[in-house]
Amino acid sequence: MYELQKLLDRFWICRETDPETYTTLRRTLPQYRQFLNEQLGWNLVENDRIIKLEKVPPKAAPWMGIADFQDPLDYCLLCGLLLYLADLDDGEQFLLSHLTESLESLLSDVVAVDWTRFPHRKSLVRVLRHAQERQLLVVYDGVSDGFGNDRTQEVLYENTGLCREYPIHHGRNIQNCRSIADFEAASLDGAESNRRRQRVFRQLLLSPALYWTEDNHSDYDYLKNQHFRIGKYLQETVAGQLEVHYNGAFLVLEQENRFSVTHPRESALSDVVVLLCAQLREKIAQGIWPRQGDDTVVLTCREFARELEECRQQSERGWGRTLRETAPERLLTQVLEYMEGWMLVSCQGDKICLWPAVGKWVGCYPTRFEQHSDVEGVEERDESLENA
Repeated sequence: MYELQKLLDRFWICRETDPETYTTLRRTLPQYRQFLNEQLGWNLVENDRIIKLEKVPPKAAPWMGIADFQDPLDYCLLCGLLLYLADLDDGEQFLLSHLTESLESLLSDVVAVDWTRFPHRKSLVRVLRHAQERQLLVVYDGVSDGFGNDRTQEVLYENTGLCREYPIHHGRNIQNCRSIADFEAASLDGAESNRRRQRVFRQLLLSPALYWTEDNHSDYDYLKNQHFRIGKYLQETVAGQLEVHYNGAFLVLEQENRFSVTHPRESALSDVVVLLCAQLREKIAQGIWPRQGDDTVVLTCREFARELEECRQQSERGWGRTLRETAPERLLTQVLEYMEGWMLVSCQGDKICLWPAVGKWVGCYPTRFEQHSDVEGVEERDESLENA
């Protein structure tokens, strides 16, 4: 049951490395095909090697990139690597030196690659590491990481042939796409009613929240009128509960059926965020920070930093040592990056917009922790938070 969770959680299921999951999915996929085709409009790749659900979002967001990539060059090199591998036979071996020469040629019209530069070598190391994780290639002899420090390092690889399945299969001509918005529009097909339905389901499954804005008011109307039906689909396919509020909708997973990355989770930074959200929610309720017409709250960076510092002073005794010793400026950056990724805030210059989820995902320390906070050494215990 809920096999669809595995397809949502992983890039693909490879028969060679995970035969049990692959076999289970091949057997149960027929019961999900209608949902995938009609409600999501996603392409399902299924062959004798892999099963892959091409999870195209309705709207791109910064956190949707490859987590380990740090520079646009990483993505350019990845595209070059895919082109290089596509020209090889399955199982064909190649040397790193030949790959680097070919990448210089393949990318000459896009970006100038200089392997004498350390950042460029490290970029390729990240790409090769990602390719190994995705099973696009296998290291036959040598270590890819050594190329970062020594450009004469030689490594022998073997092409698996999975490179042809890695890119998204758009199923239409995308040569005229020049922007992210063009690709977003091209990912949806059919009448507006179908596009609207697919946008709503994709947003709920791939993003932390679906907020109402003037740009997606029709999506709100659809969700408002069909929320029972949508909720039934989500419960049957991913064991998720649809929660619809005045200003947004959320897919909430039950504790025993969680998959992928969730918020809040077992991490110190997540604890800090839910504590801060509880503090902000209380002050918003008191009218200290007034709400806008769309139920958002706008603070300056300085005001937000003061709130974080106040939260630190009140609850720091329960934080781990690493966060306690983090400089305030660094902590502010980490908290904002985390909250932006979970659609809790958005930063607009010197302004920070608090989205409605700030008032939904809050937490506090257990009563026992608060009652014994004066006991020596209590701050070293790993106390979990009680989430509201």
